[in-house]
Amino acid sequence: MNKTKSFIKQFVAVVKGDDAEATAQKTLRQADSALQTQIASLTGDTITLEDKVTAAKEAQVLARVNGGNAITDRNSYVRSLLNAKNSVTQAEEELKAHKEKIAFLQSELKGLSEEV
Repeated sequence: MNKTKSFIKQFVAVVKGDDAEATAQKTLRQADSALQTQIASLTGDTITLEDKVTAAKEAQVLARVNGGNAITDRNSYVRSLLNAKNSVTQAEEELKAHKEKIAFLQSELKGLSEEV
């Protein structure tokens, strides 16, 4: 009798295809894999963005002291300071947005395993 029931279940599965639960389980695994992969990749990129902030801050210090040269053109000096500050701001904003993206994806990943 078990072999008959097994045959019937297999036959119905072939005719109907995956049932909703099987499809949901596959989709859950795919979502979990996609999120984990993306989080790992983004986490690796964090170091690069942190280095970019550090380099921008170092460039700002150099701009402040005019690269160790006398200031012969005040407009150029001020422009260099402003450009350096803008570079720091941009690098910090990129890093912040990057970290927010990771936090969001981690939250979504956690949500996949929550009980309803």
